Amino acid sequence: MELRNNGIISKGEYENRTLEDAIEYAKLGGFTTRIVENNGQSFMLTMDLHADRLNFRVNNNIVIDCYCG
Repeated sequence: MELRNNGIISKGEYENRTLEDAIEYAKLGGFTTRIVENNGQSFMLTMDLHADRLNFRVNNNIVIDCYCG
C-alpha cells in the first residue's frame, strides 16, 4: 500500500484525535503505529527505523504528539 502524501505527515493530522481514531486514520494512510508514551509513562523502544511507522504520545486517550520512525 502506498503511504498517504508519500509518507509526509504533519502533527496536526493526528494531534487532538482519540487514540483509536488516530490509529484508524494512520492505517487508512498505509502507516503502522506504536505508542511511545502514555499518560507520562515512556515505553522502551526498539531502535529500528521504519518510514511507514508513526509514534504516538498519548495523554488521557488523546494523541498529543506524533512523529515518524
